Amino acid sequence: MRILKQLRNWTVAERARRQATPLVIDGCVSNGCLLMDEYAEEVFEELESSSVEFSTLWESGDMPILKYDTAFKEWRQRQIDECNTIRNERITCLLPWEIVKHLSGCRKKSDRLYFSQGSLGSCMGHSDGFAHHSTTLQLIARGASLIYTPFNPVVTWSITKGGSTRGGQSVAEMAKGANVIGHFPEHLVGTNNQVVPQYKQYLDDAKQYQSAILFLNFKGKELADEIIQCCAAGLSVALGNGTAVSGSTIDSNGVKVATLRGSWAHATHFTGYRTVRGTEYIGWVNSHGPRYKSSDEGEPADLCWMNRLLVEQFVATASGYGPPYVVFPESVATLDTALYVKQTIPFPNNWRFS
Repeated sequence: MRILKQLRNWTVAERARRQATPLVIDGCVSNGCLLMDEYAEEVFEELESSSVEFSTLWESGDMPILKYDTAFKEWRQRQIDECNTIRNERITCLLPWEIVKHLSGCRKKSDRLYFSQGSLGSCMGHSDGFAHHSTTLQLIARGASLIYTPFNPVVTWSITKGGSTRGGQSVAEMAKGANVIGHFPEHLVGTNNQVVPQYKQYLDDAKQYQSAILFLNFKGKELADEIIQCCAAGLSVALGNGTAVSGSTIDSNGVKVATLRGSWAHATHFTGYRTVRGTEYIGWVNSHGPRYKSSDEGEPADLCWMNRLLVEQFVATASGYGPPYVVFPESVATLDTALYVKQTIPFPNNWRFS
């Protein structure tokens, strides 16, 4: 495989930075996402140079790197409009954690969604895998004829590191792994994400779960707005940053929101969208386990909401880790309304509507 050949050419310094000892604070690995250096920059430029127009159809074969172009922006706006109609008319719930609970058994391989990365610096693998989980579920709720298949994130992550489980990984290199290698379903390789399981017999299976990738090469408030729009369109975004979430609190709208304090070098993902009393929020998901006590709305304890100001503050340090990326589980396909009319997803109890 091309990516494995590239890894053999790493310099001693490159190998060393990827095998650094994890920094554990309060039981969590907090240095698993690597800053963008020359090698990661080369990977990003290679991927971007191979990108195709968003309007390109990719019904079979390898998944592409997609351009951020006018076609994407127009498509995204249509998705935002459609998702807003679904939310406002309360047709079906588009929250991934509610979708997976209520899907019939024939539409999912497992109920597992978000979980702890444990003692490895594999946050970038979990950020990427969870973003794929979240988008897939939202597409299913909107009528895509997919089957939800959760992954063991440690496998692709470790392959991009030459088989090592020490140290961390960069955003760009993880994006390449997701795009070229694909993802390994738990029902094939197991759920243990603390060791690398036997996987070589499943390389072809993993390619069936490649991600198409679209980089959001923006900074500051502009990046925050792009991420919010993607979440409003039913997409999910993987990213690395240096601004830490230290806990959660309930805001004046009764929504559980993140508390930002301190620093880390960590990867997470954004997914889900809502408005309450005119305030926009998007969901932020960590891989440090259930650290944020669920509110009366019953969201996962791995998740907090962020309003626009919090998103802007959180992503202010993202540029040093490389452009975040949007995950597409498959080609932009026609969604069958009959599928979500047949099996609607209820909203959570005590859900605060707009």
